[in-house]
Amino acid sequence: MKSDTATSVAPRSPVATLMAMAAKLQAVGTETVDLSLAVGRVLAQDLLADRDNPACDVSAMDGYALRVADLARGSVAVAGEARTGQTPEVLAADQAMKIVTGAPVPNGAEAVIRREDVQEYPDHIGVRAGASLAAGENIRTQGQNIRAGERVVEAGRVLTPALAGALASFGLWRPRVYRALRLGIIVTGDELLSPDSKPNVWQLRDSNGPALEAMVAGCPWLDWQQTWHVADDLEETRTALADALQECDVVLMTGGVSMGDRDYAQVAVGQVKATVEFHGLPIRPGKPMLGAIGTKGQAILGLPGNPVSVLVTARRLGAIVLRTLAGFEVVDPPVPMVVVDLPDVSNPELWLYRPVKLSGDGAAQILPTKGSGDLVSAARGDGFVEIPPGTEGEASRTYYGWQL
Repeated sequence: MKSDTATSVAPRSPVATLMAMAAKLQAVGTETVDLSLAVGRVLAQDLLADRDNPACDVSAMDGYALRVADLARGSVAVAGEARTGQTPEVLAADQAMKIVTGAPVPNGAEAVIRREDVQEYPDHIGVRAGASLAAGENIRTQGQNIRAGERVVEAGRVLTPALAGALASFGLWRPRVYRALRLGIIVTGDELLSPDSKPNVWQLRDSNGPALEAMVAGCPWLDWQQTWHVADDLEETRTALADALQECDVVLMTGGVSMGDRDYAQVAVGQVKATVEFHGLPIRPGKPMLGAIGTKGQAILGLPGNPVSVLVTARRLGAIVLRTLAGFEVVDPPVPMVVVDLPDVSNPELWLYRPVKLSGDGAAQILPTKGSGDLVSAARGDGFVEIPPGTEGEASRTYYGWQL
């Protein structure tokens, strides 16, 4: 007997949909570049330690290397100095040796006493009252950070200044990195004019192209190729898409993905023989978003035309595809959490993206918005939060800044 009560099935998360598409994509090719040109690029090989780090026992302090038992005498003769970049000295019995931070510990020394814990004289040191020392103290032992042959970091990491330093330290001065991802942008719309125009009241200055270009501008692993502007015309849209796919690894289209008579994105995708992976997501704004894969493995993302929809779908969901193609090991990385107050209950079937202003204390204020066309609210905010279906009250939510 059929139940009269319908069973509620939670919609598939938009991230799961994008991850499924991303799983069908292959990262772009690689190239070897000088380390000076690699910062900000994505590492395409594991970094292995070519030697122990530290390579020998070194001092962690400025002070004196000695044997622990010699402390009991209260006064220890000083014989020589251990210096950085020099072959380790040999420490004679009943003596100490001056040493600086990073210098090799003399053979025979058991510890390093800090300079501030001794009284210095021309030929000896006196141990200050209360000073104590254990074997191994103030010594960075050989291999304590990593042993030769062990992995320092895995492929798929962006080369930060810290990673660049590690690459140099372990002798990988020409690392293999993924080549920069080639991005094309197609902006559609009869009503759109250039930002320097004087539009009539029924026209708009294009904000989607500049917004996407700004979003990716700080990414050395991404190379923006061109922005095509086309009218709501099937032939123009198809031609621009075909041209973009010849040059680019990924194409972001804005507008033309909904159900209007002049929405031609999906038709154009079919005409260039791309395979649609999804069309429509349980999100607001951005529900009509489309994803497809070209005949040569290029990614096509059709973003709704409203400016806030473009911002949030590109930043939250498009980034998963971009990072996959760029070679990132983690394509949906953890992001900061902020506390927001949600006085209203979100739609039980949609993930919501709401602009917020950070307050500086781990919290954020949700900004009033008139919807996906309200670029003013987005511009006043620092980014947006993701609100899962059925959420209400004060809670910690994932936060995304506008920059990729």
